[in-house]
Amino acid sequence: MFRNKKKKPEKELTEPIINMEEILAEIEKLKSNLKNARGQERINTLNALGSLYFKIEEIDEAIFYYETSLNENNALGKAYTDLMKLYNIKRRQAAESKDEEATRIYMHKIDGLMKLSKDVIRGRG
Repeated sequence: MFRNKKKKPEKELTEPIINMEEILAEIEKLKSNLKNARGQERINTLNALGSLYFKIEEIDEAIFYYETSLNENNALGKAYTDLMKLYNIKRRQAAESKDEEATRIYMHKIDGLMKLSKDVIRGRG
């Protein structure tokens, strides 16, 4: 009736090791491809660059590529969600350093993303 249950080993909560050389090589390859990319291929490349820069915590570079992507294609998706995270990181950093101007700038950018979200949902994006 009462069994002696064996405890399952807890899963390790370690982050995957980032191979910086591989990521930097991929970034250079994508940047090279970006020069000739058009349409959806360009958007995908911009998003991939944003994602890789986010992964290596190059926040400003990630923001640049995601903003470029959204400026060219107002679509909700990874660029939108990651950009929201990045803006919140920058806003938090500005608040911690008591930089009111930067805090205001990133709050404005967050508001702009929220407006974009509403516009896309309403079909005006």
